[in-house]
Amino acid sequence: MNSGDGAPAYGHGSGPQDGQIKPIPVPAPPQDQRTEAEQMLLAKRAIRRKNLNGIAAMSGGLATIAFFIIGFALHGWAWGWIVFLIPPMIHRYLANSE
Repeated sequence: MNSGDGAPAYGHGSGPQDGQIKPIPVPAPPQDQRTEAEQMLLAKRAIRRKNLNGIAAMSGGLATIAFFIIGFALHGWAWGWIVFLIPPMIHRYLANSE
C-alpha cells in the first residue's frame, strides 16, 4: 500500500523478504600451514591410534577368553572376573590420550 510518498510498499524493497534469507557470511577455511615435520607426526599418530583402536576393539573378546582360561585351567573363577576391568581401562586410556 503505497501512500504516494515514493516509499516502496512491503515486499518491494531491496532487503530480504518473507521466505528469503540472506546467507550468513563464514570465514574462509584456513590454509594448511603445517610444516612437513608436523604432518609426519600427525600421520604417525593416526597410524598408532588406528592400531590401538584395533586392540581396544578386541579387548572384550580377549578378556572373555582369558576369563575362561583362568577359570578352567587355574580354577580361578572367584578372582578371574578382574580381567573384565582391563577393556574399560584401555578405552579410557585411549580416550584421554587424544
